[in-house]
Amino acid sequence: MDIQDMRIFARVAAVQNLSAVGTELGLTPGTISKRIQALEDELHARLFDRTTRSIRITEEGSTFLLHVERILSEIEAARASVDDKVTKPKGKLKLAAPACLGRRYIAPALCEFMRRYPEIEVQVDLKDRQVNLQEEGYDVAIRTGALSDSSLIAKRLAPDRAVIVAAPSYIARMGKPQRPEDLARHDCLVLGDRWQWSFGKNGAETSVRVKGSLRSNNGEVLSHAALEGLGVIRASELEVLGEIKAGKLVVLLPDFEVSTNAAVWALYPSSKHVLPRMRVLLDFLAAWFREAKGEAARADALAASAAANGNARPETAAVVAAVKSNATSGEVRKIRARA
Repeated sequence: MDIQDMRIFARVAAVQNLSAVGTELGLTPGTISKRIQALEDELHARLFDRTTRSIRITEEGSTFLLHVERILSEIEAARASVDDKVTKPKGKLKLAAPACLGRRYIAPALCEFMRRYPEIEVQVDLKDRQVNLQEEGYDVAIRTGALSDSSLIAKRLAPDRAVIVAAPSYIARMGKPQRPEDLARHDCLVLGDRWQWSFGKNGAETSVRVKGSLRSNNGEVLSHAALEGLGVIRASELEVLGEIKAGKLVVLLPDFEVSTNAAVWALYPSSKHVLPRMRVLLDFLAAWFREAKGEAARADALAASAAANGNARPETAAVVAAVKSNATSGEVRKIRARA
């Protein structure tokens, strides 16, 4: 049985599109179809139900896929075990990330990553919904918040608590909520169908059903509306950190825990963990987020010190300004070096 046919079968099972797999592997859809047919003939089993509009894996195909994924994983592990340590990781990775987090953190991180690993090809899609890795052909998905149970492997990249924020103009007009229950009287901007907001304090939990005049599946739409003073949003702290530091958004209900075990996570199938290109990407992103959080913490400390002393050294002001403007970690290091 041909290993390449197994790889083609696994990709067709993941993507469910012959043309897409053909483009990915540099083969025509007709060639992909013939390779699948040859595999079916060898196995005396139908692996996919195919029509002119769709392709769906059969029960026999699903059983075969479990074995194929294990075999391909072991082949990758065997290859990795004998690779020279200086060999550069190579291959393709398909990644999904939330739009706002993707633009602010993932995009600059990937630019640096691809300079460091030029033989890795990356496709990144920014989506504010949870993708199905197997059905949509993703190798890894970046998610924020607390995770639900999953068969996927989760790597914690950085802590990221959720916060409730609003613009000063909204607070001036509507006042600050003092308790979570007060949000029921506020105009809340809702992501997707997350109408129920949960809070914790001293071991007690409170759940509030919010309401509002604007709902979207895109976090940036809601962030923009909040900045315009249209309402209150529940957001990832990383996504609104710059606006909070600049005073454009104010944290509400700071004494309440908005979510538990919240973080930035990388989710991926167990069959992918041995891939050298996957390992270097996950390690790189974890280091990138640690540095980003560290720069923010150092900027806070510098600003507090400057305020306490009544002045600020030029390098302190430059670094604080850079972090507040969401400069990348590399740009902050350059500013620090020049000061």
